[in-house]
Amino acid sequence: MKVSFIQKKLQNSSKQQNKKVRNILTSAFSILLLFFFTFTTYAQNNILVKGRITNENGEPLPRASIVVKGGTTGVSSNDNGDFEINAPANGTLIISSVGFTSREIKVNNQTSLTVSLVAADNQMEQVVVIGYGIQRKEAVTGSVVSMSGDKLRDVPSSNISQALQGRLAGVAISQTSTRPGATMQIRIRGDRSLTGDNNPLIVLDGIPFIGSLADINPNDVKSIDVLKDASATAIYGSRGANGVVLVTTNRGQKGQKARISYNTYTGLQNVFARYPMMNGPEFVALRKAAGLYQNGVDESNDVNIDWQDLLFKTGVVTDHNISVVGGSQQGSYSFGVGYYQNQSVIPTQQYKRYSIRASIDQQIGKYFRLGFTSNNNYNISGGNQVGIYNNLSTDPIANPYNADGSLKRTVKMPLDEKLCAYKR
Repeated sequence: MKVSFIQKKLQNSSKQQNKKVRNILTSAFSILLLFFFTFTTYAQNNILVKGRITNENGEPLPRASIVVKGGTTGVSSNDNGDFEINAPANGTLIISSVGFTSREIKVNNQTSLTVSLVAADNQMEQVVVIGYGIQRKEAVTGSVVSMSGDKLRDVPSSNISQALQGRLAGVAISQTSTRPGATMQIRIRGDRSLTGDNNPLIVLDGIPFIGSLADINPNDVKSIDVLKDASATAIYGSRGANGVVLVTTNRGQKGQKARISYNTYTGLQNVFARYPMMNGPEFVALRKAAGLYQNGVDESNDVNIDWQDLLFKTGVVTDHNISVVGGSQQGSYSFGVGYYQNQSVIPTQQYKRYSIRASIDQQIGKYFRLGFTSNNNYNISGGNQVGIYNNLSTDPIANPYNADGSLKRTVKMPLDEKLCAYKR
C-alpha cells in the first residue's frame, strides 16, 4: 500500500511538471508568433521613398535633413539634393536645411517626391561663422558675435571700426585719434603684451588681411563675425591670439537677375564740446593777481579772442557707392565702386577713400569652379600734422588782426616760453 501511494504521487508530480512545460512552450510560441505578425505588419506599412530637395530656383540643396516625424529615422540629401528613406506609407517627413524654412510633407503612399524649400528671412540669425565653418546659432555660446551688413550701415561712418563701436558684446572699441579716417583701437581679449601687437587678426573673405578695417568699404560688407575665445580661433593658430574679425563681402547669386544699386549720403560735422578756456577779462585778472607778467607787442587788455572759434569750422562728409550684382545658372558676379570724403572740423584736415571691388564665380563642368575676388582701396589723408595745441595755448588778449582787418602772419611761440619772455 505504501509503495503504490508513492508511485501514484510521483505520477501526479510528473503530470504537473509536464503541464507547466507545455504552458511555458505555448506562451513562448504565442509571443514569438505575435512578434512575427507585428514585424510583418510594420514591414508591410513602410515604403522606400526617393526624392530630391531643391531651392526656390530649382537648384539642388545638398546636406538637407529628412526625418520621419515622430520617429528616429533620418537621412541627408547628397550633393545633387537626392535622398532615399524608409518611411510609413501614411507618415510625414520633416525636411529642413540651414537658411531655409522647414516643411512637413505627407507620404500618402508616394514613392517619389520633389520638395522645394524657400529661403528664410532670418537666415543670418540662424547660423554664425566660426573658425572651422558654420554652426547653428543655438549651438554657439558667447564666443562669437555677429552683425549683418545692413545693421552695420545703420550708422554712417568712415570705416567699419567706427560703425561697430558699442554694438558688439565683449568687444572693447575706443577712439585714439580724432583725425578723419582713423581706425579705432579694438581689444577682444584685452592687452596681452606690453610691447607686441594687441590688434585682432582681420580675415577678409577667408584670407588674412594685412591692411586695417579703414581699408574696407563698409558698403561692401555682407556680415561681420568676431571670434573671441581660443576654441573659435584655433584654426588661425598664434595669429588669432588677440581674437579674429571675419569680414564677408557681398557676392552675386546664381540665377539672380542683374541689379544696379546706388547709395549716397551727405552730412555735416561740428564740435560737440569745446575746451573750457579763460576769456580775455579772466586772463587779464589772472595776470594782475599774479603780478608777474606784462602785455606783449600784440596783446591788449581790451581784446577778447576765442581762438577755438577761429579754428573750428563745419566739416562735410559725403559718400557715394554704386554696385552691380547678378548671376546666371552657372555663375555669379558682383562689382562695386565707392568714393568717400571727410573734410574735418579742423582746416586742412581731410580724408578721401576710393574703393573698387569685384568678384566672379563660374562653374566649369560638374567638378570645377573658377572665381576671384579683388578688393582695392586708395586712401588720401591730409593735414594730419595740424593740431589744436597752439590754438589752445594762445593768449585770448592777443590780437590776430592787423589795423586793416587782415590776419597777421606770425611764428607761434609755446605759451610757457611766452610767459617767460613777458616776465619782468
